[in-house]
Amino acid sequence: MTNQTARVLELLKRFNNNQKVCIESLQNEYLWDGMSEKTIRRDLNVLKSIFPESFELIRGEKGCYKAMTKEVFENFLNADAFALLVQTFNLTQNHDLFDNFDIEDSDKSIIKTKLNESKKVYEFKNKPFENKSDSFNLLKKLESCIHHNKYIYINYQLKDKVEQYEVKPYKIVFMNENFYLACEIEDNPNFEFTMYRINKIVDIIDTSKTFRKNPDIEDFIKNGIQTPFSRYKQDYRKHLVEIVVEVSAFKAQYFQMKKHLNSQEIIEEKEDGSLIIKYIVTQEFEVDELIKKWIPHMKVISPVSLKKKINSELTNYLNT
Repeated sequence: MTNQTARVLELLKRFNNNQKVCIESLQNEYLWDGMSEKTIRRDLNVLKSIFPESFELIRGEKGCYKAMTKEVFENFLNADAFALLVQTFNLTQNHDLFDNFDIEDSDKSIIKTKLNESKKVYEFKNKPFENKSDSFNLLKKLESCIHHNKYIYINYQLKDKVEQYEVKPYKIVFMNENFYLACEIEDNPNFEFTMYRINKIVDIIDTSKTFRKNPDIEDFIKNGIQTPFSRYKQDYRKHLVEIVVEVSAFKAQYFQMKKHLNSQEIIEEKEDGSLIIKYIVTQEFEVDELIKKWIPHMKVISPVSLKKKINSELTNYLNT
């Protein structure tokens, strides 16, 4: 057995045992004593050439590598993320989810068995994946276009007709149990930005034309969007609207335990247990559904325009 063979076999053993391998540490061990970084990398490359998927570089740790072993995978399945994986799996009726993962068939079988067992203890009523057979293929195509900043044409279903739009795709947004394509629009004077329901996208036409993303829109997607009704204007932070509501003591706990919008802030708790809550939104319409859902336990304090609108709609409803 040559010295290099012994070194490569030792590396293989360590990766198989889920040990971390660092070039700097190896230089202090007997098998690699006095050897250069270049020599050690040659040993790693020999192993990589025989087992291409045997180990990967650890991000943030220079010259350190680790294998993705079954033990690591088992730990992932037992972590908090397992519940989300269960939900995802249970909602993909024909297991289309796995068509998009680079996983060996044997591992897919293990995962399916484990997740099927989860049905004994989990029951999910909300379905994040819409019923469209080619949803995953569409998402993968969009991923590529977004990654490469490419203009695309989308054919979009509007009631009984399909219309085509040229857009700059920024992000795929999952919100309110639906997927949306967040886009910048050039040829619409009324909307600089919009979100299209991916379930209504019939087809995507790729182009070779690229674009540069607007940092203000990127910030809006990350920090400004709270509902499908969030509306973008240039320098959007200057146009944000403050909404103040009062929630009765009878329902206060549901707002103390959960934020119904990301911007929700409890600014006062009254002696009777009622809450004064503030929301920062892009337009009044964003809180319209939330307020109506909690009537009569929520009432608008400000702005007056929203208060009058809600009161008027309630009056008209009760008088019809």
